[in-house]
Amino acid sequence: MDGQEENVTKHEQLLQHIEQLKVGSKISVRGLARELGVSEGTAYRAVKEAENFGLVVTKERIGTVRIEKRPRGMSEQLTFADVVTIVEGHVLGGTKVSPNRCTSM
Repeated sequence: MDGQEENVTKHEQLLQHIEQLKVGSKISVRGLARELGVSEGTAYRAVKEAENFGLVVTKERIGTVRIEKRPRGMSEQLTFADVVTIVEGHVLGGTKVSPNRCTSM
């Protein structure tokens, strides 16, 4: 290790490692912790920060995956299928609903 690498924190090393992963790579907190010799808590915080930076995304039943970096402030766009899954409901598109039902969100 040269002098510059010694000044890099474990957290920063994790972020650099995540950034260098191939897009589409699955990421495991335990795997990162084991691979880089850090605690799972440190690995978890780095993954969450990588998510905030737009480097990874975590999806239910898929896990955490390395993605192309999104520009800051660009929100993730949801499809109707995503919304249905989130609210555990149904999409009533193009049909009339009874007057007793509230149609606004």
